[in-house]
Amino acid sequence: MKWIMLTVIVVALTVAGCVSEKPSLPSSTSINMTILKINDTYTLYIIFTLPNPCHKVSYKNMKIYGNEIDVYFEYQPPKPDEVCIQKLEVYKWNVTLGNLVKGEYKIKIYVNNKIVKEFKFYIGNGNLS
Repeated sequence: MKWIMLTVIVVALTVAGCVSEKPSLPSSTSINMTILKINDTYTLYIIFTLPNPCHKVSYKNMKIYGNEIDVYFEYQPPKPDEVCIQKLEVYKWNVTLGNLVKGEYKIKIYVNNKIVKEFKFYIGNGNLS
């Protein structure tokens, strides 16, 4: 009985050690966003500024659910022994939101499936506010 309990504990600890959380963005990361309307199409311009080029961010996808817009990115930290120049690294994306109708919208930015930024904007009579 003791061997069975010990085996269960060892297996549980091994499995727990294999499950790791996805990394979070460094606290020094800056995220800036602007929404522009060009020819009836709205576009989200988003800029990530990271501590150095060894930190990587990539765009995954965007989903619109009514008036909520979710934009997904993936972050990869530097490798443990990676040597990297110390200069800010800027990543830029243009995410086409399409033709949005009058109303209030909420954009949520996800990095590694965690919300890192959200904001609201309003479209009235075809104009942003």
